[in-house]
Amino acid sequence: MTNVTHPNKTSPARLARTAVTVAALLVSATQLAGCFPVLAGAVGTGVVMATDRRPTGTQAIDRGLQVEIDSTLSQRYSDSQARVSTTVFNRKVLLTGEAANAQIKQQIEQYVRGLSNTRDVVNELEITASPGFMTRSNDTYLTSKVKTFLVTADGVPANSIKVTTEKSVVYLMGVVTTTEGDKATDVARNASGVQKVVKVFDYVSEAERARLDQAASSQNGNAGSDAVGTPAPVQTVPGSQPNAPVTSDAPASMGTSGATTSPVAAPVSSPVALPPGRNLP
Repeated sequence: MTNVTHPNKTSPARLARTAVTVAALLVSATQLAGCFPVLAGAVGTGVVMATDRRPTGTQAIDRGLQVEIDSTLSQRYSDSQARVSTTVFNRKVLLTGEAANAQIKQQIEQYVRGLSNTRDVVNELEITASPGFMTRSNDTYLTSKVKTFLVTADGVPANSIKVTTEKSVVYLMGVVTTTEGDKATDVARNASGVQKVVKVFDYVSEAERARLDQAASSQNGNAGSDAVGTPAPVQTVPGSQPNAPVTSDAPASMGTSGATTSPVAAPVSSPVALPPGRNLP
C-alpha cells in the first residue's frame, strides 16, 4: 500500500507552534538555560510580522522611539545616576530599571513624555541610592520562557504581545482583547521564577480585534512540567481601560482619533530643567 501525504493539512502557524514547543521541551530536557533565548528567538522570528496587530508605520515609530530614548538617556545619565530599560509598543513607553533619586526619575519621564511620537508613559523606575547593572541573565531567561509559553498557548496573540522582565517581575504590553489579556496573564504568572506580572495592555473589542488581524494579514502577506510553579500575583497599571482604541500610524501630536493616553500612577508634578536632547523628526 502506498502512503499518501497531504501537505496542505498543516498550516504554517501550526507548524511554527509545534516547532516552538519542541524547542521548549528540548531546553527543559537538557536544562541548558543559556540556550533557551537562542532557540526561542530563532524559531519565532519567521512569524512575528504576520500577526502583529500594529500597523507597519506604528512598528517603525516604535523602533525609532526605542533608539532615540536609549541613545539620549545613555548620553545624559551615567551608570551611577540611572540604569533604564526602555520598552516601546504601540507608542506606549515602559520605563523599568533604577534611578538614583526622585528628581532623575521625574526628569526621565518628562523627557520621554515630551517626544512627539510618545502616546503614553508607564514609569516603573525604582529609586535606589546606587543604581547598577545587575545580573541580567535570569531576567533574559524568564522573558524568553514566557514568550515561548505564550506562543504555544491557545487563544493568545503572542506576536501582538511584548514581554519585558525586571528583577523577576514580568511586564506584558500589547494589543489584546480582555479575554486574550487574561489568558496571557495566566500563562505568564504560572511560569516558575516569575515573582509578579504587571499588565500594560491596550484593550480592544472583539470586532476591533478581527479588523486588526485582517489588516495585519493584508499588509504583511503570508509573511515542560518543571516550568510551572506557584502563580505570581498580577498588577494592572492604573489608568488601563478595557476596549481602549488602538493608535494609528500618526504621531500623538496630530491628535488622531483612536489615540488615547492613560494616566500614569505618579504624574509629573512640576517642570524640571533638562539638558539639551534630541527628538524624532
